[in-house]
Amino acid sequence: MLRRSMSRDRTGFTLIELLVVIAIISVLLGLLLPAVQNVREAANRTKCANNLKQIGLAMQNYHFNHGTLPPSRQMANNSASWAWLILPELEQDNLYRQWKTGATINQVQTAVLQSAVPVFFCPTRRGPGGEAAAFSQESACASHMGAQGSPGDYAANIGTTGADVPIYTLFGTINPNGPFRAVTPARFEDITDGLSNTFLVGEKHVPFNQMFKFPWDCGMFDGHNPVCNTRCAGPGYPLANSRMDQGWKFGSYHPGVCQFAFCDGSVRTMQNTTSERSLGVFAQRNDGMPTPVE
Repeated sequence: MLRRSMSRDRTGFTLIELLVVIAIISVLLGLLLPAVQNVREAANRTKCANNLKQIGLAMQNYHFNHGTLPPSRQMANNSASWAWLILPELEQDNLYRQWKTGATINQVQTAVLQSAVPVFFCPTRRGPGGEAAAFSQESACASHMGAQGSPGDYAANIGTTGADVPIYTLFGTINPNGPFRAVTPARFEDITDGLSNTFLVGEKHVPFNQMFKFPWDCGMFDGHNPVCNTRCAGPGYPLANSRMDQGWKFGSYHPGVCQFAFCDGSVRTMQNTTSERSLGVFAQRNDGMPTPVE
């Protein structure tokens, strides 16, 4: 009778058994969550590379149709950037036609500039829409204050000089040396270092605490402000080494790497530790230097 009574009374777990089960579940979750995060990041990185691939192919088609790459920006009338000019090649003709030829950016409807094109967004950083599609950007130009537009996560390579137009100094003129320039659009023939050796478009670094803030993160279609949609690489312009890096440079939110579309349409990954000298060789279109190996 005693044994039967004791058997009936024990119907649950002891405290120690519950603690052991909880500990085991915690360990399993600790092992599982990083794996899930790694899988998600791998998928995001692949999607980002595909975005760059689509942008690179759009550039190829633009060159085929126009005989040149798009300019980094249209200088006349503070008009559109390269990102707007390739919209027809990205099957965004309906959006492209809403900015009439010759109109300034201030004459374009705000809703048009706020249009968030998915291919311009890296999923590791953010998605299109929401706050990313509408914000007020600052500008030194009083007539341009308050212009609104969708940002983006990719930038055209304008080389190593820091500008997409000639810089006039006491020692002579420094011309832009990347595949994108504002005054005279470059042709593939001008990229004498080889299409497979020259950056075309890369991931645009935006400090985590500067999201949606000028000049790091502003209108992707804005040809008035080249800092919004272009970047340099090389001496003085290393890749961003963290999300909080405060420099105007290429960089991504992918751990340890930054992805680039090259002029031949390929997409390749660069380690964040790549030297500034090597980056400068890849950023210039005609320096005649051998391709670095790191």
